[in-house]
Amino acid sequence: MNNSFTNINSTKLTFKQWLIILGSNLLAYCCLMMPGIQIPDFLIFDENHPTFVSGIFQILIVALFLGIQILGVQLATGNRWHFLFHGLKAKEWLWVLAFFILAYIISVLSGMIAQKLFGSVSGNAAAGLTMKTPHVWLIFFYQRFSSAIQILGEEFLATMPLLAVTQLATSAKLPYPLLWGNIASTLIFALLHLSTYDYNLGYVILGLAFTRLVLNWAFTKTHNIWVSFLVHFLFDTLSFLILLLATK
Repeated sequence: MNNSFTNINSTKLTFKQWLIILGSNLLAYCCLMMPGIQIPDFLIFDENHPTFVSGIFQILIVALFLGIQILGVQLATGNRWHFLFHGLKAKEWLWVLAFFILAYIISVLSGMIAQKLFGSVSGNAAAGLTMKTPHVWLIFFYQRFSSAIQILGEEFLATMPLLAVTQLATSAKLPYPLLWGNIASTLIFALLHLSTYDYNLGYVILGLAFTRLVLNWAFTKTHNIWVSFLVHFLFDTLSFLILLLATK
């Protein structure tokens, strides 16, 4: 493997390397979801329990979610894992803006169609937060900080299957290998959000897959996970902010 770890056309990892990386993705996701199975109320951070203890616990969980995945890539590729990241150049900031606008438009359109076809869903982690919530802005900014860590982990969770399946399709000489990578990535990303969207399978596939395609495009265009992360983070932040400001 050369320095172009994020270059779709040149990435060549062994089966063992991809097994370590994708295994770390799965382990990290299990760690993220495990607290939701059975956890004391005092460890749940929300508008009803905005305590210091629950806040620290949530940060630990999302940090573990991200850290396991970075460790997996590092174990598989050595110090080359950092080629997934590089400092944003001026042109890349413009790409962040362009892809953010595109992602928002695509999300609104696909969300409207998905809602008409498959019904409405709750689908928003900030739905319980209102302008009347005590310390509303402190909670909002804390949630954005926590979400930033989780969103970077979600980018790993979607990007690694994109790269792995694209390499597999290329090796198998399938036509349009990047298409197969995108299909795998978008389906995994959508299905991982089933619990968030009331287990409405049709909604998550139609409503989220096209937005994920835009995020994947941001990554493959720039070979920089910071770009797709920023688009994802800005998209979520604006969505939550609009919802919050719309509450009375």
